[in-house]
Amino acid sequence: MVKQTIKLLSEGGVSAVTLEAVGVNAGYSRGLVTRRYGSKDKLLIRVLDYLENWLNEKSKLSTKNKYGLDAINSLLLNVADDVYVYREKYRAYFWLRFYGLESNKALNEYLVNSQSVRESDNIKWLKEALVLEQLSRNVDIEMVADFIMTSLMGLVHKWMVDQNFNIELRLRQLVHVHLKNMFNHSHLYHAVNYWGE
Repeated sequence: MVKQTIKLLSEGGVSAVTLEAVGVNAGYSRGLVTRRYGSKDKLLIRVLDYLENWLNEKSKLSTKNKYGLDAINSLLLNVADDVYVYREKYRAYFWLRFYGLESNKALNEYLVNSQSVRESDNIKWLKEALVLEQLSRNVDIEMVADFIMTSLMGLVHKWMVDQNFNIELRLRQLVHVHLKNMFNHSHLYHAVNYWGE
């Protein structure tokens, strides 16, 4: 049932997922899906949990024995390497990330919690980069973390709406051009109230 939900999410987003469609595609009745999960939101939470665990394992493997900026770059390049291999899973995950907030409170809380895990990983790696002297010591880590996440989410969002968008290429360019320049010039990313101070 989880695999069928991932497939439906990947193809049509959150609105394409109904208990009936999941049941039919999985070869079960709607009643069985309803008895097992109780509601669409509970099913989506189960799928999000599955995808979060999958992504956490991928993250651990791609960042094993890597610290600071090397960990961030390795993770993003790993996504670039297999974004098309695991297309359905990535698309399902990001459909939930982008549009799951329209659902009920329980799913919203789950999404917010999972986002905070991703953000804390990013902050941890940036703090390691400071210790390793890969970044300027006056850098605003939270600002840099926000820029990394928004750059990534912007590329992913474009990929979600434009099937012809070459996300693999753009993720590589994000690492080798954009982030490289940002990290090399991290002394410019210090806390200011407005640009021009």
